[in-house]
Amino acid sequence: MPLRSMMHDIVRSSGKQWYQRRVREMTSSDFTEQDYSKRILFGFCFLIITTQYFFFTMPLAFIANELIEEWGHSKVTTGSIVGAFSLSLATAALLSNKFSECFHPRQTLFLTMTVLTLSTPILFGNYTKTTFILILFVTRVAQGFVIGVCEPQLMSVMTALYPERLGFVTGSFELAASISSTVGPLLGGFIYQEYGFATASIIPSIVNTVVSLGGLTLLKPSILPNTVDQQDADASKDTESNSTTIQSLFIVPLVLLGMVTETLIAMIVNTIESFYPNYYSEKYNKQEGYVGTVLACAGFMYCISTVAAGYLGDKGTPRKAMIFGGLLMICTGCIAIDPWFVEPTAGWSAITLCIIDFGSGLAQISILPCLIVQFQYRTNVSRETSSCQMSGLYRAAYFSGAFF
Repeated sequence: MPLRSMMHDIVRSSGKQWYQRRVREMTSSDFTEQDYSKRILFGFCFLIITTQYFFFTMPLAFIANELIEEWGHSKVTTGSIVGAFSLSLATAALLSNKFSECFHPRQTLFLTMTVLTLSTPILFGNYTKTTFILILFVTRVAQGFVIGVCEPQLMSVMTALYPERLGFVTGSFELAASISSTVGPLLGGFIYQEYGFATASIIPSIVNTVVSLGGLTLLKPSILPNTVDQQDADASKDTESNSTTIQSLFIVPLVLLGMVTETLIAMIVNTIESFYPNYYSEKYNKQEGYVGTVLACAGFMYCISTVAAGYLGDKGTPRKAMIFGGLLMICTGCIAIDPWFVEPTAGWSAITLCIIDFGSGLAQISILPCLIVQFQYRTNVSRETSSCQMSGLYRAAYFSGAFF
């Protein structure tokens, strides 16, 4: 049997088995209306995170061109505008736990949707060169801040829906962001080229508003197994009685180690991907379309790593996945830059970039479930509280690395 026919049969049989399994599950007597509502709400949380990240990824394809060529700003000014979003999101993610103590996820989501919806039309006034850059800077800072506050609370809601499947939750959380990172620049560049700056800026706002309204409709305390407010109140009592134990002191260096590791990985990968297009075009004389395709393939490999990390997290081996991903990323990077191992070619460079993205994704994403479990165990808080706090620190570490 030809290889192509064999692969087709495998995919078709796997898809058929998956469909039959889902039909049996949804038609069984154990499947309730609440289970269905949980899945719909989980899906909306996934879509909200994806559409929120479009505010970060889509402008990457055109904001530099708009500021430098259309408005005549310097590369330093453009870099500060691009970095303002990352730094603001990282700062907000560090403070997200304080916001979660004051606001329910529904209130935070409404605030985020309002800011993201109203901040985009402000850019379309008749401004001078200096006024436009100031308004754009404030807008990007505001957008990054509200997204940084909202994301960890959405993560806590997803954890509350499936507390026993932490790997699945963290993998889905990262998959939503990685889909946006892969599709966003391609979509943003196409819309900007065909319809201009205004249309490319307002489309993420419209899509996010529609999805957020759906999430607000479903995000009710009755749908969650236990409301986040109730679990936080119960967890705070446990924390007061256990905060002085020796065991809780070990969480500080553990969290710091996880944040430093995440920051370093994000810094290395983002540095490689920032210089990769210029390196590829100069060394191998490849066109922008070819380079864009390679970067899209690397992003797709990162998406696959989120699924793998989620699966391994549910199997109870996130630490092994983290070590394996880190070693894979480091070894591939060393082989890629040393001609003693292999003579670099365009194809080999593309393959190594995809492997590095897969390894970094596996290492990065596996850090989060490890931190959530350890923080919950050592401080005796609820899993939802631990998820909110650790995902906030995780996001802060990632975007700090991306900023630098």
